[in-house]
Amino acid sequence: MRTLRFVSAALGAAAIATALVAAPASAATDGAATLTAAGIDAAKLAPGWKIDGDEVVWNGGQTKLSLSPMAPGDCDANYVCLWQHRDFNGRRLQFQSAGLKNLVDYGFNDQMSSWYNRRGVDARWYYNIGGGTSRCMQAGSRSSYVGSGDNDEATSLRIYTSASAC
Repeated sequence: MRTLRFVSAALGAAAIATALVAAPASAATDGAATLTAAGIDAAKLAPGWKIDGDEVVWNGGQTKLSLSPMAPGDCDANYVCLWQHRDFNGRRLQFQSAGLKNLVDYGFNDQMSSWYNRRGVDARWYYNIGGGTSRCMQAGSRSSYVGSGDNDEATSLRIYTSASAC
């Protein structure tokens, strides 16, 4: 009788362990399917992403990519936000931490048309990864349209640690 209970308990534990191991793979598959439906290739994103509601988030929310159109009021305080279309429309990508950000890693290469810097420090966006043609984004400023010459050209973003970088 004890042997039967032990075998039953062991089989139950094995089933639970199998379910727990399978859950993250299923969640990753569901997340990839969500991204595919939004036109984003999950395989090209920086590692560590997860789906949180209608956003893809990295680093506990320090970086967020919306999966649906957002408005300018949706740029969180202390973030630099980039929009897919002019007048702060379309998908939004936002960063909180300082440093160089490769927009390719966030499914946003050559897509920016408007931006809002809600940080107290300067930022700069580049045509290439951290070099070449660039445009300053002073602390607290915004642009509803980068202009026809700069539209859909941003490949990287650098967020500085001071408001005197531009």
